[in-house]
Amino acid sequence: MNYLILVIVAIIFFFIGRKTVKMFAPKEAEDLKELQDESRKALAERTEQRKAKILEFMKKEAIHKSELQLCGIDSSRKEFNREDVEKLLDVGGNTARKYLNELEAEGKINQMGETGPDVFYTLKTP
Repeated sequence: MNYLILVIVAIIFFFIGRKTVKMFAPKEAEDLKELQDESRKALAERTEQRKAKILEFMKKEAIHKSELQLCGIDSSRKEFNREDVEKLLDVGGNTARKYLNELEAEGKINQMGETGPDVFYTLKTP
């Protein structure tokens, strides 16, 4: 009886293994190119969504700062820096810097300062 169960289990695993090998077989060159194109498109979409999120946050911060000034409260906060982007998007420093540099190159924000902790960003006024 135990041998019969062992044989049945072996046959089942044999067929499962054959199907699994087909799933993980090497892809054709054009299949790989299609997967790469889809990956690049998805990454570009995510990047654009994140940059839009940064701009939206900066706009809200600018409105909040102007409201504070109207109330006579002086905000000591300069503006928006790389660390804010890191926290907002939960990304590393290089990724945050990349997004900020792209937004600056697109003419949507201005960088104030050259390097170091004194660098901050403001929305470009139309």
